Amino acid sequence: MNIKYDIVRLITNDKVGIMPDASPVHFKLIYEVPTGKVLGAQAIGKGDVAKRVDIVATVIKLGGTIEDLKDLELCYAPPYSTAKDVVNYAGYIASNLLNGDFRQVNVDKVRELVQSEEYIIDVREIREYENGHIKNAKNIPLSQLRERVNEIPKDIPVYLHCRTGQRSYNAALALQNLGYRNVYNITGSFLGLSFYEYFNDKATGRESIVTEYNFK
Repeated sequence: MNIKYDIVRLITNDKVGIMPDASPVHFKLIYEVPTGKVLGAQAIGKGDVAKRVDIVATVIKLGGTIEDLKDLELCYAPPYSTAKDVVNYAGYIASNLLNGDFRQVNVDKVRELVQSEEYIIDVREIREYENGHIKNAKNIPLSQLRERVNEIPKDIPVYLHCRTGQRSYNAALALQNLGYRNVYNITGSFLGLSFYEYFNDKATGRESIVTEYNFK
């Protein structure tokens, strides 16, 4: 089948963060380009990931698109879910990508970026950065971005990440509003990268591109 498609990868909590048993959901959405038709999804996590895949399966059965995912009204209660579910967020991100509002690279490309010494910014706070980071990444916390924007070059690609992708997404949009035209968000960010790199590092014995893995 010759289907042009794109992928969204994101990590969000399965329920409100104040709940003691809240845990990450690693979610992958596949959609057709340029129609936005939903083609598939995968989810991994300790919580109710089957519910999320069932929602997407229903949308696929009805011939739905990423716009439908954005607008779904889903059950919400803090012990069981979040006000906007990971399925909704996936729809928003896919819509932004399809409309050209921002660009992304997946975690499986980060090693190439490190080896070619591309300009990577870690927008997490300093303490988070010190607990583990990509070896050549520059730490400019999102809270300091506007004050330190002059440190960021405009003439080369800039790759952004945080813990799960939300802060770096906001940073990417902020930089675009300031005139940056070659900005990329790293999907899954440092949490997703840690899982991906740890598995492959241990399987192959290769040198790590992070100072410490972070799975929290």
